[in-house]
Amino acid sequence: MEKEKKTILGIIGTVGSGKDTASDYISKKLSISVFQISQPLKDLAKEKNIEPTRENLIQIGSDLVKQNGPDFLAKLVLDKVIGEKGIVTGIRVVEIIEYMRKNSNFILLGIESEIQTRFERSIIRNKLGEATTLEQFDLNEQKENSAPNAQRLFECLKMADYSIENNGSLEEFYQKCDLFLEKFAFK
Repeated sequence: MEKEKKTILGIIGTVGSGKDTASDYISKKLSISVFQISQPLKDLAKEKNIEPTRENLIQIGSDLVKQNGPDFLAKLVLDKVIGEKGIVTGIRVVEIIEYMRKNSNFILLGIESEIQTRFERSIIRNKLGEATTLEQFDLNEQKENSAPNAQRLFECLKMADYSIENNGSLEEFYQKCDLFLEKFAFK
């Protein structure tokens, strides 16, 4: 008898788009766990005494993909999901999405927001990394999602089953999340 597939909601978006806000809201609303695809990378950085900067995590991830294949992180995270459902955030590799689609009931939600809005949110959250200007913020984002890095967030966003624009108020964003949940009967 074949094992029943878990239902996984993948939430992706650029820095400051609202993916963590969406995952926290949906997690609380539906009482399901959230897993960050980058958590194994953070754990490995800590184990090796490497500062878990964005740049270092990208390098660790690219190295792991070269050593273990592009779906390595997907397998680790999917195994950590306990129960029938889970939320996975921060996917930035096309092959991870493909693996999730083959090995779970997978729905991919893309969160999109204007770069100026994301930059301002990142300032407030102190998540700019080394960027101090909007131009540098944009340049860093372009660089992170280009070769030789394994991640391709912009390609992943095109694979979303549903997208939410998050440029308004938090209340408006939550309403859009609720509409998504209704559309996909994710309960």
